[in-house]
Parts: sequence; structure tokens; C-alpha cells
Amino acid sequence: MVALRLGFGAIWALNLVFILDPANQFFSTFGATASSYAPASIVGAGFPTFVAAHPAVFSALIAGVTVYLAIAFLLGLTTRIACLVGGGFAALLLVSQFNGTFLIPGGTDVGPMPLYLAAYAALLVGQAQRYWSLDEWIAGHGLHSRLPSLVRSAGPH
Repeated sequence: MVALRLGFGAIWALNLVFILDPANQFFSTFGATASSYAPASIVGAGFPTFVAAHPAVFSALIAGVTVYLAIAFLLGLTTRIACLVGGGFAALLLVSQFNGTFLIPGGTDVGPMPLYLAAYAALLVGQAQRYWSLDEWIAGHGLHSRLPSLVRSAGPH
């Protein structure tokens, strides 16, 4: 669980590097990129079109979520919430890109999103917050009773 959690933290930290690198033009090309998913979305073009119409909001939201997920997984802080946020994000990407990813005939694989969803579920079910994490440290010091139940660990072990 620790290796999987830290691996996700490293992936999200690397994603942040790509987002912030000016050469990648993440923010300036976000609207066009989001718009390109309109034909591939299984829920129709409405959601990608809406996102593309508000590129400043959604690019900043994605950058913020990326920062949160990198910190949460690397430090093991609010791990359960991070699993839900990461899983929700992966599910949105899967739905938005479905017909572009699951192309038959012509597709080469199912893409990474199903694997990400399975890994987030494994972290959640495997209680990743209990191992080498700030969540566990907080629980071990009796501070967990002050946190919402979604955040806190099962308690000291």
C-alpha cells in the first residue's frame, strides 16, 4: 500500500511539472484540448464543450487538484479523500475520452483510466492511510477524533 500510495504521489507530482512547464502550454491550449474530446465523450459533447468554454476555471481546477493529490499521496494526508478525488477525476476522464480510447476496430488498448480506478479502489479498500502516513501519525497521537470520519484512520494499531 505504501509503494502504491507513494507511486501515485510521484505520478501526480510529475503531472504537476508538465502542467507548470511553460513549454507545454497547458493553460493556453486547455480550451482547444478540452474541445477535442467532445466527439469522444459517451455523455455527449455538452460536458467537454462546457469545460472548453471556461478554460481558465477548469485548467486552474485541474492544476489545483494535481497539487492536492501529489501532496496527499506523498505525505499520506487525507488519503481516503485523495482516493475519492483521484477516482472521480479518473472516472470523468474515462467518460470524457471513452469513444476515443475504446475504439473498435483500431484501438490498441483500454488506456490507463481503468487501471487508475482499480488502484484508487485498492488504496481505499487496503486502508493506505494506515501505513507510513501523516494520517496514521495524527491517529496515533489521538488527534483523529477531531477530524471528520472520512479523513481519519481506523485509529492506533
